[in-house]
Amino acid sequence: MKKNVVLLTTKYAEHKSDAWLTNEMAYSFRDDGYSMCAVVFSWLRDDPKSSVKEIDGVKVVRIRLFDFFYTTGFIGTALKVFLFPYWARIIIRKHIKECDLLIANTPCVTIVGLSNFFKRNYQAKSYLVLWDFFPFYLKDLGAIRNKFFFGFFQRLETKMYRTFDRIGCMTKGNIKFLLENYPGVDRSRVEILPLWAKVKIVEPVDKAAVRAKYNLPMDKVIAVYGGAMSIVQELENILELARLSFEAKDNVCFLFIGKGTERERLESSALNQGLTNVTFLDYVPRDEYQNVVQASDIGLISLSSKLSVPSFPSKSVDYFKVSLPILASLDAVTDFGSILQNDIKAGFSVLAGKSHELHDKLKKLSSDPLLRKAMGDAGRLYYEECLTVEKAKEKIISIL
Repeated sequence: MKKNVVLLTTKYAEHKSDAWLTNEMAYSFRDDGYSMCAVVFSWLRDDPKSSVKEIDGVKVVRIRLFDFFYTTGFIGTALKVFLFPYWARIIIRKHIKECDLLIANTPCVTIVGLSNFFKRNYQAKSYLVLWDFFPFYLKDLGAIRNKFFFGFFQRLETKMYRTFDRIGCMTKGNIKFLLENYPGVDRSRVEILPLWAKVKIVEPVDKAAVRAKYNLPMDKVIAVYGGAMSIVQELENILELARLSFEAKDNVCFLFIGKGTERERLESSALNQGLTNVTFLDYVPRDEYQNVVQASDIGLISLSSKLSVPSFPSKSVDYFKVSLPILASLDAVTDFGSILQNDIKAGFSVLAGKSHELHDKLKKLSSDPLLRKAMGDAGRLYYEECLTVEKAKEKIISIL
């Protein structure tokens, strides 16, 4: 008998060209014959309007509140936290008749009470994919400074975590953080669930043609950073690395791809310092982005030294996919650096702020193409063996 699966998320692309982790999971269940429905909360101001439609064989129910709730800062966010789950109940009852398995991903406070709602109304099992901890994330961003608000959201999340049949965390560090900061969560219900991807053969690209298209130097080692540019990334550390590399006359070009609150400031800083070894590109479609990354030589990752939660940066998957070695500037709490260097052996990591040490690692990578290839191949092997969406799906459905 065909099983019914509901994916509850705040991020789901409507076009295959922009497919994200949640899309890949939905497609994998669809391809295995499950009846798949994605319930998507339009959480951000620019997210699409409410709709119900079938996209690539997946029923997509998108829920959006009135525009007022997207323009009032913290108050609007707090109201969304409470109103979304209640409004969602009405929409879900209307459009979802059966559910055997609920899969939800964080931020958990956006789905207050919905795991119990699915248990009561559909007798569904529930699995939480835990990628981040909402109140700690907001505190690290500086969005929550009031201890009362922080404590309130933390207690709300704790209550939510207890309602799921199983919780998947990215690393051992995430599990440790969860158990230490959210009392009452049953350890036996928590397991490691790595990030995933639809593993495909990556066809070679004409690197010269790609570089020419984006006016990138042909004769330099390109170190690429692709993704959001906010205070969470603390990208001034990468810009400082670029400055040291420029002064040392390294044969390296730094490429930043993306947008964010820090983009303009970073670009102005690079210009003011005369860093001719730095290039900025706006957002490019996912398929084109992969080509640019593939035409580069080193993948850059940067996280703020102020972060208090261990993480496994999702952009690392993009680098692993195309066999790109990684150079990472990381906070002190994450275990990603140890995993990258010691377990996967796919790059180097340095504590954020240690610019000269980061530059030393850059010189090792930029001057040794054989080392870059060995680390890139190790990343690709890890991608193929550990990060498949099929493995993640099998772990999730084991609760049925």
